[in-house]
Amino acid sequence: MYIRMMKGLNALNPYSDYLDGIIGLVEQIKTTQAERFAQAAEKLSDAVIAGKLIYLWGPGGHSSIFAEDAMYRKGELAAVCPIYDPNISLSHGAAREINNMERVKGFAEVIVKYHGIGEGDVVVMGSAYGINPVVIEATLLCRQRGAYVIAVTSPSFSNQSTFTGGRHKSGMNLYDAADLYIDSFVPYGDAILSYEELDAKIAPVATIMQAIVLKALMAETMMAVKRKGGDPFVWTNSLQAGGIEANSAYMKQIWGKVKSM
Repeated sequence: MYIRMMKGLNALNPYSDYLDGIIGLVEQIKTTQAERFAQAAEKLSDAVIAGKLIYLWGPGGHSSIFAEDAMYRKGELAAVCPIYDPNISLSHGAAREINNMERVKGFAEVIVKYHGIGEGDVVVMGSAYGINPVVIEATLLCRQRGAYVIAVTSPSFSNQSTFTGGRHKSGMNLYDAADLYIDSFVPYGDAILSYEELDAKIAPVATIMQAIVLKALMAETMMAVKRKGGDPFVWTNSLQAGGIEANSAYMKQIWGKVKSM
């Protein structure tokens, strides 16, 4: 019995199944979200042309990686302000954040005010699950202050999330609260692989799918800026000759404005 089971397990290809799953989700985005990408890039490029910074924010748990990944990175649009607050990231304790901090009423207001988000700003809000109190509060506050909010989220996941203890008191989802959303197609439960040999699904995709959407959106935005006559500054590699100097010249323009820099 042991040998037969081992042969069965060895015949599985989880790595290949996972990659196929990611490809399938990306294909869904590619074939259904083109208009939303265009609308979002129009708003974002207008902000850059107007001399504003684009705010990137993933309020809550692993979603903080959404913004953090765009910080000072080669090939990324530099005219962004990634909002990274350790209190609602994993850096001060994953359980502390996920079970508590992203549910603290009033916390989003502190961060919105600190970053000075207001009239005419554009905020890209990332949350695959799209239900936690901080992300909903943050979105509503940004809009109240005159900012336009674009969400990267999964409505299907949000709609199937029934645990009220992890939700904003209004019961709203991020895709409801934002001005515009792009669907990341993260399935409910996050993990995508299921095998009879295991009791639970494995291999989550939320962070990857959120990041893929953001990278695609930023690429679309940079080209939209160029079409409108702008010249989007892109971070270069600080680990090559002249890289630090090239980045520093632009950094002087945003120093003090980008709190996470």
